[in-house]
Amino acid sequence: MVTTIVLGIISIGILIFVHELGHFTAARANGIRVEVFSIGWGKGIVSFYWKDTKIQIGWIPFGGYCKMAGDSPRDSLTGNPEEFYSSRPYKRILVALGGPVFNYLFAMVLFILIVIIGYQIHTFPNKIILAKEQDKVLGELTPAKEAGLKDGDVIVAINGKAVNNWDDITEGIVRNALKPVAITVQRDGRTLQLVATPALDRETGRGLIGIHPWVEPFIGGVTPGGPAQRAGIQKGDRILSVDGIKINNHIDFYNAVEGKAWKDVTVVLERNGSQKQVVMMPEKEDDYVSVGLYFKQITVHTPKYPFFVAVGKGAVQSADAVHDTIRGLLFVISGKIRAKSAVAGPAKLIYISGVIAKEGFSYFLQVMSYISIAFFIMNLIPFPALDGSHIVIALYEAVTRKKPNLEVIYRIQTFGFIILVAALLLITMNDISSFFKGNLIP
Repeated sequence: MVTTIVLGIISIGILIFVHELGHFTAARANGIRVEVFSIGWGKGIVSFYWKDTKIQIGWIPFGGYCKMAGDSPRDSLTGNPEEFYSSRPYKRILVALGGPVFNYLFAMVLFILIVIIGYQIHTFPNKIILAKEQDKVLGELTPAKEAGLKDGDVIVAINGKAVNNWDDITEGIVRNALKPVAITVQRDGRTLQLVATPALDRETGRGLIGIHPWVEPFIGGVTPGGPAQRAGIQKGDRILSVDGIKINNHIDFYNAVEGKAWKDVTVVLERNGSQKQVVMMPEKEDDYVSVGLYFKQITVHTPKYPFFVAVGKGAVQSADAVHDTIRGLLFVISGKIRAKSAVAGPAKLIYISGVIAKEGFSYFLQVMSYISIAFFIMNLIPFPALDGSHIVIALYEAVTRKKPNLEVIYRIQTFGFIILVAALLLITMNDISSFFKGNLIP
């Protein structure tokens, strides 16, 4: 847990630092004096002067800030163009854009690095099985059933893009909620063209059609001391039946042991070409039956692309991330997604960042890139105290050629800041509640 939190703080801190560095760079480029550039918050424990700017490391090692001359409406302005509110409107717009733009460029750089170095994922084949349970989101007639998908279908393309594994299927479905997707499947030697419209999961914003990966019942590993290990089940075994019920895939297995916690079940295995019968006693863990095993996955290595190809792919991924984030934000605003479950505050972002970062360096870069895109978009919203509000104020001055009332601006910005802090506190309380409910435990 400590490692998770530390990694999360590092990743979010880097993104805040990049954001403030963007403001600093834009201010310097436009002749606006930066009084303090701080890495971290609080009083500087180490500081030095570079030209006329105090560079410091704050005692709170998280994020940072950029204090420009005359950037508060209540500062004593002299009219010197080195002051933020005394500078020309277009310069203030560029300075306000600096932070979000740096977040976007940083995300693009991370996407490019990911494409260059490649990464490996543990996933399942692209063969599917339909969800047969009554789904609280999809109901009984799922989009997959409505489209004509069947158990054992192999999905080979979604919207014309080749599909090679379960992760490819997930990407093609979850990002297209409420939009028809063309699904190419292979069935009994035939190629079929089907169309499904993923439903929207109001808790997560993901698109769902009601399918699972078809996972062959080969054991990928067992939990030390768990029911499977105590029964003598080993990695590489294939489960043939449970209490006389034939097992064709992992869904069959979990259905067969459902409701049998603390009861002996007879499992027939195939090991090294021979059959073996064992007795296993599943356990109850929270609200589900635990057997202490997982099924075999496949490992996929993404290709490593040369630099110029990677730049193009990174640019596309950045644009896709912007599109997905804006679409998700619109879903929240329209009420199609429950804000309470979909919106993440600092605590949840730190935790999720840390959890994903522990999976590997490429995952660490991925989570930072998506959060950096979120920073880019959220800060452009024209809400008081956000960068977008400074852009609106400067545009007003540029269009009307009238200096805005700085006292009014101060009050509006202060009100907006209070609202933002209150919202962050509420979101953080919701995050903490999720921790105690176990909703964030992977």
